[in-house]
Amino acid sequence: MFAQILEISLLCLGIVLLVVGYRRHHRNLMLAAALVLMSFGTLQDFGRGVIDGYQQSDARTLSVVHTTH
Repeated sequence: MFAQILEISLLCLGIVLLVVGYRRHHRNLMLAAALVLMSFGTLQDFGRGVIDGYQQSDARTLSVVHTTH
């Protein structure tokens, strides 16, 4: 549910930044809009990939060995 709300918010923010940047001739706003719109489509897949990778990882926590001399 949270991911869907975040994706819709990113879409709306990207569209608003794109329109404002285009009308005011601000290239930086249009660049920000492009980055936001690009992240809009990949956010959920990226999150799933991170979670799946973490779950499939066979890495173990290393314990620190203290030696006394």
